Amino acid sequence: MMNNPNTISQTQDDHKKMLGGLSLALVVAASLVALWRGSFVGTLNADFASFNGDQTGNHYGANSATSQSQSGHVANVILVPEQVSTIQGAIDQASDGSVIFVAPGQYRESIFIHGKNISLQAGGGSATVCILGSGRGGPIALIENAKCMIDGFRIQDGRGENGRGLTLQSSDATIVNCTFANNMGGVSVTNSKAQFMNCVIATNRSAIAGGGMWCAQSDVRMSDCTVNDNAAGTFGGGVYVQGGSMQLLNVSFINNRVQSGAWGGGLYSDRANVNLNACVMRGNFSHDSGAAMYVLDANAKIRGSTFERNSSTGAATVVGANAKFDIQDSILEQANETVAVATSDSAVIEMAEANAMETGAMMMAVK
Repeated sequence: MMNNPNTISQTQDDHKKMLGGLSLALVVAASLVALWRGSFVGTLNADFASFNGDQTGNHYGANSATSQSQSGHVANVILVPEQVSTIQGAIDQASDGSVIFVAPGQYRESIFIHGKNISLQAGGGSATVCILGSGRGGPIALIENAKCMIDGFRIQDGRGENGRGLTLQSSDATIVNCTFANNMGGVSVTNSKAQFMNCVIATNRSAIAGGGMWCAQSDVRMSDCTVNDNAAGTFGGGVYVQGGSMQLLNVSFINNRVQSGAWGGGLYSDRANVNLNACVMRGNFSHDSGAAMYVLDANAKIRGSTFERNSSTGAATVVGANAKFDIQDSILEQANETVAVATSDSAVIEMAEANAMETGAMMMAVK
């Protein structure tokens, strides 16, 4: 049976139109993907350039070398799981200057960054990208001798000995928009420089010190963060800092506690100078003294901050030994907040000796 030439011609025309439409759709789709990638990579370039080259002092390591070209493009962008199935696999492939973009989802793995200057970016933020403890013990994320930016992750469920969410060792790190929750210690920082911005450290536990954060010999800055519902056995239910310094801007310490004794329900500072600016200490608890904070052998400068509804079985909300407090424009609730200090009309308050700390006066709106 012979085919009708007119029918064949019509069918060929229909196929051409269909293929043409499909080609156009593919071109449009490819263009959208290219635009998305270009926009995304451009944003990462700007973030990473700021991270590596900010000369204002807001970020650390401004002189650190990267593999960015003179045009400002990052040398390598690695997509997880599109290109590499695991975050650690992408880290292993990364070189200095690489940006690892992690798609929304749950990733049950431990990650280790050693000696690399890279950035980890979460698509969708900490509400959609979660790194869960692998159950093997140790920290979920370990950064060692590296310079990193981590943006937008939720890191949770670290278990076992030293099951912290994040451990920084001899590193420079900028941590942005991250949540650390339900770990055996939220974050630890040792011999490092670290900046935490818009982060949440919540419901973490430590048997001894630093339920939310433990710092030693480090320079730590926190801004626009919340430290809440963390607990430690003896020191620093929210944060424990030993040596170095800590700068806090608009940080809230809420409902942290020292469970079985000792000091510093919200914050414990041991030979580390601390500055609080526009901070809130609320509902923290210690079985001994220093429900909100305890400072040992260091200076504390407090500006525009509020202490309220903190409690302890000991005497005072704010306690120091061999310490000096400079408190201005700050409020301590008159009803139940006390500061264990020697009587002073000066803005600089010399702390009493250890055996006399319990005799401090009730204070409100110290100026």
